[in-house]
Amino acid sequence: MSKEPVGYVQAPKNSNGIVRSKTTGQLRAWSLERSLKQLDKINQIEWGKLEFPSIYILFEKRKVYIGEAKSIYSRTKQHMTSPDAKVKNWDKILIINDGRPATQSELNDIVVRRALEDYLINLFKLNKYTVVSQGTDQQLTSIQKTAVDDLKEELNFFLQRENLIAKLFPEIGEEEVHLDELNKLIIKAGKNIDKWGAYQAVIDGNDVFIRPGSLKKKGWQITFRDVFKDALQKGKGVLLVPRGKVLYIPFTEIQNVVKDPTKYKQNTIDIFVKFLEEGVNLSYGDETIDVTEYCLIKE
Repeated sequence: MSKEPVGYVQAPKNSNGIVRSKTTGQLRAWSLERSLKQLDKINQIEWGKLEFPSIYILFEKRKVYIGEAKSIYSRTKQHMTSPDAKVKNWDKILIINDGRPATQSELNDIVVRRALEDYLINLFKLNKYTVVSQGTDQQLTSIQKTAVDDLKEELNFFLQRENLIAKLFPEIGEEEVHLDELNKLIIKAGKNIDKWGAYQAVIDGNDVFIRPGSLKKKGWQITFRDVFKDALQKGKGVLLVPRGKVLYIPFTEIQNVVKDPTKYKQNTIDIFVKFLEEGVNLSYGDETIDVTEYCLIKE
């Protein structure tokens, strides 16, 4: 059964300088300055002085400290009054939990919190932040893994909507195939390489554009612009997606989702490639086609 799509809501900054945001799933978040006054307001009015297990992110420009705590109020207060030397001048904190006190929260489990902390440390490193905290890999039971996986998915969505991250980790089976291995796969598929480069090649006499895509909520986003877009409009060329089972899609096929000729007057055209259990879809706007037949790796 497919999950309901998750939504996002952010309230304007209130009179105390606090910004609240949430998903329509489990996550609740508070963004505040390094201010005991703001922290005490949240604790008195919203948390009712109960323990709210949370994960949190301290920001000092592009430097971050990511942590977890059973009592977020006590831990955050400690960071305000006795900051860690590695992020001494932090000025903003994002607190994230599931909106429930310790007796009811999934985050009451320290293994779940530490698994999410470790995941966020690596995610922010992927997005070119300087991360000054350290996490540890956790051994999870099946119940803990289910909780962590669900929360990771929501965290990815939430942090993208907060404009804090752009890149996500690929799912297993969607990893990028690097150029040397890609070259071998092309030859194994019976194709002749006339010219080879990092972003463009000539294969069997066709101009081939090599794009791994950038992971977004809708799938792997591939942006057509300039010469790349012009070639798509003419239907002359092939898109090579070096990821997963490696896609080799003629532009004439991609034109089946970019049907409106006025779209080519835009600066960019963004298509999305989504890997599914039963195949691979390519979409643009409301149009979607099955491109499984264009996988070079068949098994």
